[in-house]
Amino acid sequence: MMNTSMVSTAAEKVPLGMKLGYSIGDFGANLAFNITGFYLMFFFTDVFGIVPALAGGIFLYAKLWDAVTDPVMGAIADHTKSRWGKFRPYLLFGALPLGVAVALLFQSPDLSQNMKYWYGLGAFMLFATTITIVNVPYLALTPSLTLDSHERSVVTGIRVVFGIVGALAAAGATLPLVSLLGGGNQSAGFGRTSILYGAIVAVVTLISFATVRERVFHRDPEKAGLRENLRVVGQNRPFMILTAGLFMHMIGMNIMAVVVNYFFKYNLRAEKLIPVAFLCLFVTAAASIPLFVFVSKKTSKKFAYNLGMGIVVTALGLIFLFGEKGPAITIGLFVLAGVGLSTNWLSPWAMIPDTVEYSEWKTGLRREGILYGIFYFVFKFGTAVAGFLVGYVLSLTGYVANVEQSAGALFGIRAVFTLLPMVFLAGGITLIGLYPIDAGTHRRITGEIDARRMKG
Repeated sequence: MMNTSMVSTAAEKVPLGMKLGYSIGDFGANLAFNITGFYLMFFFTDVFGIVPALAGGIFLYAKLWDAVTDPVMGAIADHTKSRWGKFRPYLLFGALPLGVAVALLFQSPDLSQNMKYWYGLGAFMLFATTITIVNVPYLALTPSLTLDSHERSVVTGIRVVFGIVGALAAAGATLPLVSLLGGGNQSAGFGRTSILYGAIVAVVTLISFATVRERVFHRDPEKAGLRENLRVVGQNRPFMILTAGLFMHMIGMNIMAVVVNYFFKYNLRAEKLIPVAFLCLFVTAAASIPLFVFVSKKTSKKFAYNLGMGIVVTALGLIFLFGEKGPAITIGLFVLAGVGLSTNWLSPWAMIPDTVEYSEWKTGLRREGILYGIFYFVFKFGTAVAGFLVGYVLSLTGYVANVEQSAGALFGIRAVFTLLPMVFLAGGITLIGLYPIDAGTHRRITGEIDARRMKG
């Protein structure tokens, strides 16, 4: 049975081995998450043969399912008691189902167009469910590792580096593996590659379970119904602002990620350079993590977040103006975008633990699970909206898979790749600018919480 008393570890650092063990789990999560973001729409339309509008609908409907499962999973985790803790058991028991779901996602059985749609929807919903079971508790572990705000930023920074490596593997290794394992047959190659990725995801999730311990135990949350949980969330203004900003950013970033394949294949006629472009993007992002950890410490997490997203907006604008002049220019601007991209993976995950303490300070109730569940849903739902918008716009512009595209379709691909993400990213920057918690505010909040506990 887990200890229900508060153990203050605010002055303690998380051991390096635990930081690394916790972080490797994000390698698997990002490997799984990013193969869907980078390649699933392309796989559905150009390999499996689902029309773009229907493929976009699959993204939307699967993520609507997440609207139910993510908060529910958070609530379940909040009230879990086991010899492994509140959150760790879901890494143990969810690892294998998640691996199987990843393996099934890119299979292409010989089916009618109607059945292809239902297979794609079913496989994506299974994936959405299993990654929720694993990743909502996984992400909610962060506040249980340490109470120190900066130490959380360090833990998050290391985790994000592993996450970027996972995204890098998904982006840079997938198409070469598809070619290698498929022997020139993209359908077979995607299927075999997804089986390999599924095995990797399951193994690293189990490694994370084995190496992490919950070091900060909080009082068990009072049981509460839907209305009470919604009250806790609704009174958490920093959480609402952060979530809304993240949603806008995720739509923008994922539109860009989905359309990269189409832009290089049809506008630049350089499909073989897609892995190179992704490698440049994510290597730069990984290398930029220490820079933004430093900026975050010297200024604020909010400033670091908006600075990075502003850099991405600038890069996209330049790609719209000059990207079609050649793949070298686009890849060079991907390097610039990568500098800013790192903040989208670093800053929000370093900021949300602070909103957990704000919630406890404001309402007297601590709800890591429900807050992380909603946050993770918004994170994933941005992907769904992006996929839906891309599928819809491609259909409107007259896109037809694997043929010479019309001038209207080419302009549509270019505009969706750059201008549309810029709109959403600018909206996210505006919202994040309203975020009220800085390091001083967080210290005051945690100090008042500790004082209340001592009185109680």
